[in-house]
Amino acid sequence: MHHVTTTENKPSRRILLVSYWYPPALGAAAERIGAFAKYLPDYGWQTHVLTAERPDTPAAADDEPITVHAVRDPHAAKSPAFADYDPTALLRPPMVKSFLRDLVFPDRFVRWQRAAVNVGIDRINQHKPDLILASFPPASAVLLALRLHEATKVPLVLDFRDRWFGPGGYEPQRPAARNKHEQLQRNAITAATALIAVSDNMADALADEHRYHRDRIFVIPNGYEPATIAVSQSGPPAADIDHQPPNVNPESPGPLTIAHVGTVIPRNRPDLFFESIAKLKNDDRLQDTTFRFVGNLSRDYLREAGLSGLITTTGMLPRDQAHNEMRIADALLLLTGAYVARWGHNAKLFEYIQTGRPILCLEEQPDSNDRKLLDRFARDRVFAAPVNDPEEIAEQVTRLRQHVRRNPTPALELDDAFREYSRPSLAARLAEYLDAIVLPPQT
Repeated sequence: MHHVTTTENKPSRRILLVSYWYPPALGAAAERIGAFAKYLPDYGWQTHVLTAERPDTPAAADDEPITVHAVRDPHAAKSPAFADYDPTALLRPPMVKSFLRDLVFPDRFVRWQRAAVNVGIDRINQHKPDLILASFPPASAVLLALRLHEATKVPLVLDFRDRWFGPGGYEPQRPAARNKHEQLQRNAITAATALIAVSDNMADALADEHRYHRDRIFVIPNGYEPATIAVSQSGPPAADIDHQPPNVNPESPGPLTIAHVGTVIPRNRPDLFFESIAKLKNDDRLQDTTFRFVGNLSRDYLREAGLSGLITTTGMLPRDQAHNEMRIADALLLLTGAYVARWGHNAKLFEYIQTGRPILCLEEQPDSNDRKLLDRFARDRVFAAPVNDPEEIAEQVTRLRQHVRRNPTPALELDDAFREYSRPSLAARLAEYLDAIVLPPQT
């Protein structure tokens, strides 16, 4: 088990986290940086956060272990964080959108970045942080942190949640735009004292591509909030009168609700899933089956594609409601695209495991990182199929239905190995890495 350090006999250090995404913003990026800020003080790091202003952003307080410095983004109201996903919209003149996107460097957050520079320099001069840690994407956060580093000489650490180029980062169409991104990435990595990656594969790629010392690249995967375990174990609340408990007769088909909880993102290939389900609309094996998307899926798309009978959507919900949707579902749906399969894993995976519900894992390519973790921690309740194979999906849904009828009680098998992925444990690991950067070696 990973050793958890404490603040005992350690001097107080300060860190400035630079991230556009931070709670109360929704999504895995905000949750990751929010967890860093929340738990690093337990290990001797007083945390300051430079982020975008949002409704309900807490006011800064110098005597607190976490101080948030929020800067208004002039474009925030015009650009929703998570637009409704519609795969047909992705087919409408993408070159035009890409061309227009290339004209704004590094991205649509550039005005926030410019406004935040002076605020950041002022806060650094006032609070004297030992490190600046910037989380990518967006690139504007990296550019901001680089400018702060150059102005103040405070050491810089870069946190790579995604690859700079590709579905998780940027896909510039114009050579000039790509060159500018390559230059910014190169300058930032050269300036960085250390890098953080979400997987060993990503860490290895950063080392190889940028000739960066591998021992200065630390791996901090995405994890989970341990408080959700209690929610998972408590069972469906009494208020859920519209949700009927599973029919425990294994021979009875009965209704089956399979929930996809979280943001719908193109790189996990939901388009392939919808194509497969469209071919199964009249298949008896999916009779009385509902795929319930708790997130940003377009209702108009479902209606126009004729999928409303099999698929429903709630739109984006607050976290508490989303967690509730996880535990009242009969099973959970995990979509895993090839990009995620190689470079990381879905952040929701650990929350899924905690519910004890069976999981239908649909992969774009076999043996994904998600599948490996599921087999490690929830093997007896994982049902996997290629996302583009309707026949195999139908077969796995049939097997899943039988499992649900025979096992109506959630199965929880959470051990020390699983808890290594809890956010407090990951923050402890990060604190050790940061300590090694700023503290002199003990003799």
